[in-house]
Amino acid sequence: MPVSNSPGILVVRQQEVRLVMKRLFYSSKPMPGAPRRREGGFTLVEAMVVIAISAILVGLAAPSMRNLIERNGLNESVDSLTSSIAFARAEAIKRGFPVALCRSTGAENGTPSCNANTAWNTGWLVFVDFGGDGSFDAGSGDVLLRVQGSLEKNGKLDQTDSYKSIVFRPTGTLFSAFTSFAFESPGKSIARTLCIGVGGRARLIEGACS
Repeated sequence: MPVSNSPGILVVRQQEVRLVMKRLFYSSKPMPGAPRRREGGFTLVEAMVVIAISAILVGLAAPSMRNLIERNGLNESVDSLTSSIAFARAEAIKRGFPVALCRSTGAENGTPSCNANTAWNTGWLVFVDFGGDGSFDAGSGDVLLRVQGSLEKNGKLDQTDSYKSIVFRPTGTLFSAFTSFAFESPGKSIARTLCIGVGGRARLIEGACS
């Protein structure tokens, strides 16, 4: 019987074949002469493409993000003034005395006082105005109820007439005639107007009050 056909030689050769196959398919070390597999990661060109695409996306998103920030700031100013007006009107009705709002540049310091100016984004005071003149005077018994600090970061907030203050009667109506406030974002892309009727009700619109 030839040696190549002996069972022992066949078993040895089968083991050699298995060993070779194992090295080919399961060994992490490439066989001599085999092509090297590509390592994971980015090439310099791919990294530059990703950076360029990211820069384009950021540039497209920046205006929308800026508008969102300005809109949120303007809404903060609107909500602060609207809530202060509603609070002052309710307090005047509840207390049976005039309650006023006035613009203030030192609303958050130890000696708050009214300031005769039409720009209200520096802050304001809400107080019981026993004199009914729209000016806060603690020495005359006026009682400070609420303080609003600066909102200058949110853009403009101007009273559109020359009253410089808002005073509510115990009936909830205004001492003065109709008044309004104009809001404008820092980039001047958003504008709103708060209209306050003689009856003391406030409404927010786009454009001028009618």
